[in-house]
Amino acid sequence: MPKHKQTLEQEINEFLNYWDLKQMQDFFRDIIPLIDLYNIPEEQEDWVEKAVGEDNVSNVRLIRTVYLISRIAEFHAGKLVGVKMNFKNIYERMEKEGTVIVDER
Repeated sequence: MPKHKQTLEQEINEFLNYWDLKQMQDFFRDIIPLIDLYNIPEEQEDWVEKAVGEDNVSNVRLIRTVYLISRIAEFHAGKLVGVKMNFKNIYERMEKEGTVIVDER
């Protein structure tokens, strides 16, 4: 029996039930350290360089990247595959219908 076609609003609500607040908090817990590893404002001291010295910054940063990405994959790959399978291209429909503003930077 074919699945009843949902409205975009219904699909968004279903998505929010699937990717709930706890999932979002856990995802941010794991993704923010990766962002912080590379997003160092000019006026701020590079915390990696301060910890390991200038000669080791690149190597330590790359090793930490491997660690963080493997951790993200371990804890979130299943949920992200579920998003891909259950909410296929929802972002495209949201863009098309003007549900979101796309940053064109």
